[in-house]
Amino acid sequence: MFISIIIPHYKNFGGLLLVLRSMESQTLPSDNWEVIVVNNDPDLPLLLPEGLSLRYSLTVFEEPNPGSYAARNKGIAAAKGNIVAFTDSDCLPDIEWLKHAWEVFSLDFKKEIGILTGPVSIFFKDPTKLSDAEVYEKYTGFTTKVYASEGHAITANWFSYKSVMDEFGRFNSTLKSNGDSELSGKINTKYPIVYRENILVKHPARYRTEDLVNKYRRLLGGTFTRKYQRTPKKFKWHILDFIVRRYRFAVKRFLSVSPKESLAIWRVCHSINKGAVKEYFDLRSGVETKR
Repeated sequence: MFISIIIPHYKNFGGLLLVLRSMESQTLPSDNWEVIVVNNDPDLPLLLPEGLSLRYSLTVFEEPNPGSYAARNKGIAAAKGNIVAFTDSDCLPDIEWLKHAWEVFSLDFKKEIGILTGPVSIFFKDPTKLSDAEVYEKYTGFTTKVYASEGHAITANWFSYKSVMDEFGRFNSTLKSNGDSELSGKINTKYPIVYRENILVKHPARYRTEDLVNKYRRLLGGTFTRKYQRTPKKFKWHILDFIVRRYRFAVKRFLSVSPKESLAIWRVCHSINKGAVKEYFDLRSGVETKR
């Protein structure tokens, strides 16, 4: 058994260096795994520092086709392992992330696992002074356990047999978002998604409201491509439902959290909804979804 960890990179050099250095602390011996970084910025080739010395095997590839799923597919094609793992350049896997995954797969004698996943916990720059976006993420965050129970997984924390990825055609490289939802749903039609609390990855809360707006625009763009491209008029009702749900979420927080936090959540939801409206008109006019 050998694990290939695939990390797509796009304009987050500091985060990438942090996760690469943090992988040094993995308790699973490094001769059992490799790291593959796929740079997805066609304007800036990825050059790691000359003095960067790591105890594990690291390979860097370039993928000029835009989108993290195109980058992940490039990594899968190059992977030496019979198991592939995915995380992101802004994530920090727990030091026993690989060890615990290895233990689970070691007991999968019939090779029945479709996806192995676990929690993605949020952390903050300064827990005593949260930005508006961090407050919003405090009350939303990642619901990976529920998501797994519904037959899905996210690429911040995902392990699969490489053969399973190949069987289902890997990720849809035309998508900018929702590609993990699409592929995990397909895999779950045949193989189970296994959730373990000790398969842990940490993810920083988004600090800027703009980053949350861009996130939801990507999600809406991915939904449009997957479900509404042939029936664009129906996308209007999806957008309206999305906007109503955001405002409903914000209003409910006025009844359950402090005025300071509830106002922060309202401001973020309002900004997200404005971005949703702009994304709707951009998509209807043929503009490619925001990266």
